[in-house]
Amino acid sequence: MSDDNDYVHRAGIHSESACQRNVLAALGHDIDEHVVFGLDGGFGFSYFPTRGNTPDIVVGKQVVMPLRAARLLGVAVHAHTPRSAAGLADVLGTVPAATTRVDIGLLPYWGLAGRASFGGYFVNVVRATGRGEFEVSDPAYDSTMLVRADDLDAARGSRNSPPLNPNWRVYTFGSPRNSPRLDLVGPVAVRTLSREVLKPGSRSLGIPAMKVLTATAPSWPTTKRGEVEDVDLQGHVITTTALARQLLHLGRQIESFGTGGGLFRPMIARFLTALSEHCDNPGYAEAADLFEQSAEHWTGLGKALLARSACADDAELAGLVDAVVTSVRASMDLEKRALAGLTALQGRS
Repeated sequence: MSDDNDYVHRAGIHSESACQRNVLAALGHDIDEHVVFGLDGGFGFSYFPTRGNTPDIVVGKQVVMPLRAARLLGVAVHAHTPRSAAGLADVLGTVPAATTRVDIGLLPYWGLAGRASFGGYFVNVVRATGRGEFEVSDPAYDSTMLVRADDLDAARGSRNSPPLNPNWRVYTFGSPRNSPRLDLVGPVAVRTLSREVLKPGSRSLGIPAMKVLTATAPSWPTTKRGEVEDVDLQGHVITTTALARQLLHLGRQIESFGTGGGLFRPMIARFLTALSEHCDNPGYAEAADLFEQSAEHWTGLGKALLARSACADDAELAGLVDAVVTSVRASMDLEKRALAGLTALQGRS
């Protein structure tokens, strides 16, 4: 860790935004996590069906590490791909921390034992200890963790989560040059997210992806078949059905894998509420309320999947699949209304 900067670990909600917030704070600029999230413009929806009985991937964003907030702050960002522990240690030589993409299924302290994978997660690596370990600042935890160099390399180089493999990506940040005026840059971010979620140009993203999920989920009882190994919520390796694993994995993606719960919807609502106050415009608050209502559907679904999917019989699993379709449709309708309102708001500004 650089002697010129003091990095302080702080827990957060969204791995990517919290990691950036913590590094920026060490560089002298303190900014709320939900503001980083909103300015980054990564909010949205992604759905990637997988072949066979591997769990389909759902993400509450459309871009991984878009770095739009950094550009608005005038922060220089440097990308690295060190493929060894020694290379990562070299990157750490002059910065307070390096923001590093990982597969959480291969980080031992997550307790997933490689049975569940998610390669769109970020941690800050603070320092190499000199004892074959790195100090890792993971915003999902209240304190830093020591991770063996070979375990961290495995998590950084994982190929278990296509198309979200980490690919050894590491980012370092320069000092901020200015403080953005939220009333000026916030509407720009909102205009971008509204366009990209409503009309993303891909069936894997945004509102079109939500439609694909509601059309695909009913096929899971026939495509997610057979017995598989998984990890339960206590970290124990279990034998279960592929359908139960799919539903548990979806619950984790909604509530557990760095979204803060509700698939990021409460975060975007907080950003829009702050924007409403800075712009003195109630239209942003109206959209925030719709996203809060959508979050209730997402959280209700996620909690039901986490609570019931591991122990459900075939009939209950079929009922949970129906709940996926019903909940996603309800959320989609609310979010379309919110985004249409934001689009109209931009047109009047």
